[in-house]
Amino acid sequence: MKKNIAHIITLTSLCLAVLSIIQSCYFNFKISAYLILISLILDGIDGSIARYLNTSSNFGKQLDSLSDMIAFGLAPAILLYNFLGHELNNYTLPYLTLLIPICSAVRLANYNNDSVSENFHGLTTPASALIFISIPLIHEYENNTYVLNIFMNESLIAGLIIVISVLLISPLKTFNLRIDSLKHDKRKLFFIFISICVLYLFNFTGLPLIILIYILLSVKKLIK
Repeated sequence: MKKNIAHIITLTSLCLAVLSIIQSCYFNFKISAYLILISLILDGIDGSIARYLNTSSNFGKQLDSLSDMIAFGLAPAILLYNFLGHELNNYTLPYLTLLIPICSAVRLANYNNDSVSENFHGLTTPASALIFISIPLIHEYENNTYVLNIFMNESLIAGLIIVISVLLISPLKTFNLRIDSLKHDKRKLFFIFISICVLYLFNFTGLPLIILIYILLSVKKLIK
């Protein structure tokens, strides 16, 4: 049973991702986004639990990547596809979301072929998912009309899809946020502190800013 605990968490994340897809098809965008958020939390702990219990395996790595493909590649793409058509009445732009699962699949395939490292190559799929699910969440919760109009701009959304998809398959080195790797790492602790502050001040509207800070810290390594 011990060796399957991490797998059960991964499969739970996968089930929530499938439920998210179902909910977005019923136009329940808020619920769909929340389910992806929960999947992201579970994805952040399954690997740490496997390492803590000393049950890490190649099977677990492959299962985790397949789960990530559904949770952070396919589910956000379908959520955004349905959202753009239903809320913005745009039936052309949604097809651009095809880039999200395509680039996510390439990103995860590259990850499976990489050796174990402190850094990832390319923006991580959970980070890209946060960007995409932030759009319906901002639409739901942002009260400032000016800010809302900026984020609901179709050109901005198209640009985000393209840029984030390219970053997924880019050689950009990004740092991991595994729970068991946070101790004594000033850059990661600084990022978590800033992220909490941004969320407190801006709620879900701060999610794109958090990912931008993550990218900048990865590139410039401001805190060592």
